[in-house]
Amino acid sequence: MRRMFALAAMLAAFAVEAGADEQPSAEESELAKQVASRVLPWGSKQVASAGFAIREIDEMDTACDDAWRSLKSRAEYDAFRLRLRGKMLAAIGTMPERTPLNARTVATYRRDGYRIEKVIFESMPGVFVTANLFVPDGEGRRPAVVMSCGHADEGKDCTTYLRACVIAVKSGFVALMFDPYYQGERRTALRRNSTWSHNEMGIRASLIDWSAPLLRIWDGMRAIDYVESRPEVDASRIGYMGQSGGGTMTALMEAADNRIKAAAPSCFLTSLRELCVHMGPQDGEQNIYGQLAFGLNHTGYALIPDIPVAVTCKFADMFPYAGVKTLFATVRTLETNVGIGERAFLNCAPGPHGWTEATEQSSVMYLAKHLMPERRDLAIDLEDLWQLDLGFDMSKVDTGLSEKECGCTEGRTTETLPGWRSIMDIIAERAAKVREARRPLDAAAKADAVRRLAKVRIPAETGCRVKETGVAQVGGYETVRIVAQYPKTGHMLPAVCVSKAGASGAPVLVAAWGGREKGLETAREYLVAGRTVMIADVSGTGEIGKESHIFYGAKDRPDEGLGAMCYLMGETLVGRRATDMLVLADALSKRCGGAKPLLVASGPLAIPAAHARAADAAAWSGLVVKDAPPSWRDCVEGGAKRMQMTYYADIVPAAYFAYDWTDL
Repeated sequence: MRRMFALAAMLAAFAVEAGADEQPSAEESELAKQVASRVLPWGSKQVASAGFAIREIDEMDTACDDAWRSLKSRAEYDAFRLRLRGKMLAAIGTMPERTPLNARTVATYRRDGYRIEKVIFESMPGVFVTANLFVPDGEGRRPAVVMSCGHADEGKDCTTYLRACVIAVKSGFVALMFDPYYQGERRTALRRNSTWSHNEMGIRASLIDWSAPLLRIWDGMRAIDYVESRPEVDASRIGYMGQSGGGTMTALMEAADNRIKAAAPSCFLTSLRELCVHMGPQDGEQNIYGQLAFGLNHTGYALIPDIPVAVTCKFADMFPYAGVKTLFATVRTLETNVGIGERAFLNCAPGPHGWTEATEQSSVMYLAKHLMPERRDLAIDLEDLWQLDLGFDMSKVDTGLSEKECGCTEGRTTETLPGWRSIMDIIAERAAKVREARRPLDAAAKADAVRRLAKVRIPAETGCRVKETGVAQVGGYETVRIVAQYPKTGHMLPAVCVSKAGASGAPVLVAAWGGREKGLETAREYLVAGRTVMIADVSGTGEIGKESHIFYGAKDRPDEGLGAMCYLMGETLVGRRATDMLVLADALSKRCGGAKPLLVASGPLAIPAAHARAADAAAWSGLVVKDAPPSWRDCVEGGAKRMQMTYYADIVPAAYFAYDWTDL
């Protein structure tokens, strides 16, 4: 039904110029049907760009596991994991300067066998981190466990996370749980939900050689700095654990920070190929640009640190258990091949996504087993622990703080603290300095920059094959159905070329946001003027735009999941689409005796169109963009007061050092 309405709207838009209110003629109606009807041999899901991207993810993710499985000695393992850690740290971006924590305890509560301190420290100047510190009674230095929470709005004060801290402190740990950006007391008046905010923060940061993983890791590192400063803590015995988004952070932290000696990431580690099939790529802190290209998948998080890791999962988790099993099998193979023994632990439990009493207890027990010499022989009976979840009632157990006792700040927001700064404003300030340091680019420098940063390729580099699959006469028009197909992946681009006998002038390539149906509306003026027009769908649009999963916060951008997958693979959807445009332009030019086409693009496709023109200016007679998105400057330098959505599909990581897309 939706397609029928769209086609009706298109037919109305294609009315003859002499009378805008007239109904489309039979010729125009038939032409609209020819342009809109399917070009490719199979339905939209079977030919979708996202489906081909998942196949690429599958191959790259498998190759990452195979690389670990190929290691045969301890020396090979150490060299490989340290090299991969270096690549990971380089990919997340430049670490901020380590500045004073200015830590302070603002309140203390005494409990039976332990105390709770409400703590505030600064991970960067003016970036306040609120935390709960649980300290066991008694003398001497204790092991510590730093905890990262998932995406609960309450952050550290969620009862599930308070309970984890109580379990840890009663087991003899000093335990610290802190609020992530845009959660708990670090929520801001302008923020939406935490996943949306983490995406927005990370995508903006990616333009300037930062990232969501970097900013989240930096908070975690500063949390460890704080824990190390405490006289109650033995800095040689630090563990890390977390759930969901905190599981992500635990995985990132164990790989990034060698001060961590044991870890228990929960409900995150799986295989990226299973994840992308099951629910698509995930929010900003889970994505490191190019990680699959340089060999880092989830397995790497468990093996880079060379420490005991409890791979904690639930059988019915949204992070697929099948992927967990694949990952864990690779870990076991590596352990056997290089002779380090069975160090990792598959800490599984029944149920859906989430920490429960069973997985919290088992995670703490695992850390105690490896960080407390006196508990080295502790046996962990998972099936016995599963019984804890049956009939469990959070209101009947110790969670440390009541709801009224929670909070470190006035109004429970760090915005009330003197000197508070938004991370978005810090990103904006960094971006402004980056822009001011840029030098103007001539045409050759622009071409080099977009090919290098956006990974735009010219047609000769792609090996793409073009085939005409059908010709029809519609009144005075000839329509030619065309498919461009890339080697190896098989990814296809559908297009319809429309012309009248005696067509003259530069041909026109139309890439419209909304696909070929919208493209015909744009093409109308050029067809009336007697030009040959190719109306095409580029990656993630129109006939090849179907996605199985809507990416977080991007209901109006069905291509965002594809953009995030490209990001994981070290490519950009901007670059892929610009390459598509160059391939189609080459095909159109050959059909038209070598004449160079005019490129007409609308909506978000204006960004790759500008890149396509910059990559090879000689391929085009000109560029027209309509309804273009805002500049990167408007997005990245907007600060906290301009919380508009920015998309993986529309950015090129680190490109802001060289250009804004509107400069092209």
